[in-house]
Amino acid sequence: ARDTAFPSHSQSQFFFSPERKSERKMIENDGNDKKKEGSNPKKLKLVTFTGAAGLLGLAVSFAIFAFKSHKEKSKKKGLPGCDTVCVNLSAKEILELADEIISKSTRVHDTVALVPLNKLSYENVVLPLAELEARQLSLIQCCVFPKMLSPQDSVRRASAEAEQNIDAHILSCRKREDVYRVIKIYAAKGESIAPEAKCYLQCLVRDFEQNGLNLTATKREEVARLKNEIDELSLRYVQNLNEDSSCLFFTEPELAGLPLEFLQR
Repeated sequence: ARDTAFPSHSQSQFFFSPERKSERKMIENDGNDKKKEGSNPKKLKLVTFTGAAGLLGLAVSFAIFAFKSHKEKSKKKGLPGCDTVCVNLSAKEILELADEIISKSTRVHDTVALVPLNKLSYENVVLPLAELEARQLSLIQCCVFPKMLSPQDSVRRASAEAEQNIDAHILSCRKREDVYRVIKIYAAKGESIAPEAKCYLQCLVRDFEQNGLNLTATKREEVARLKNEIDELSLRYVQNLNEDSSCLFFTEPELAGLPLEFLQR
């Protein structure tokens, strides 16, 4: 009778049988677990996404990460001016590469010169010239470096000839009135562009005007003649230095102060 009367808590612990005690503890534990689960929604979500669903979510996360990484790498690969410099070309390959550089540059400058004056923009005036310069920089070095590095006389001479042809072409491009007119008109528009692009545009205008494009025809011819003479003399001077095999002799007192390791070589 006392068992069914539900006495106080202290009495119930004394009079309940061991089986009923364990049953009551199980009921209390279940209630506590439900309260904890109800008060912690994060735990419910964690339980929900275990097993196959959790593996699927993890796989999706890795897929997104791989896609973003590949996208970033592909962007980096597309940057102009990132090619390596090859310094072991033959004499024939150097001259052929120089002709290809000149041909590509001529096509780009022709395209810029033909842009209608009412449709000038950064994308069709400045950007093609900037990308051309960036992409061809390493190619030009492939033609120029062998004259200072190659042990073969034919390769050095081909490299010097290629440099002379490329320099003459670059100078002729900077003297093109049609390209200068397009660039000058676009620069006068004052279009809002990035600081780097604005600086490059200013350099383009400066290079054209340094070649006399803003001068009269008579002064322009005089400037062109002087620049050609200077370029030819500079190239000949550098080539003579590279080919020079003479040496100077010094006495030991004249070399005083130099490291002993240097003198013993």
